[in-house]
Amino acid sequence: SILSMMKSLTGKTRYAFLAFFASHIPATLIIDMQAAFPGFHPKFCQDLLEWYCDVFNDSLMRAPHELWFRSIIFGEVFFQLPFFFYA
Repeated sequence: SILSMMKSLTGKTRYAFLAFFASHIPATLIIDMQAAFPGFHPKFCQDLLEWYCDVFNDSLMRAPHELWFRSIIFGEVFFQLPFFFYA
């Protein structure tokens, strides 16, 4: 099963998984969540998102966000984010 496989991960592989999931927590909270909850974040987070969009030319993360995209972000916030803590 998946759970027994995850428990069997050791050494560098385990740390790689930990780093992957841990790095997604602040990215989801600070960047992605702004598409679901516009205006909720402090100014420095909004500035970071603007910088990110400029540097990486990410047109999806620029406001206004279409309904289909916001739906995906809500899924990320309410399903993936709790899993990042569990993983």
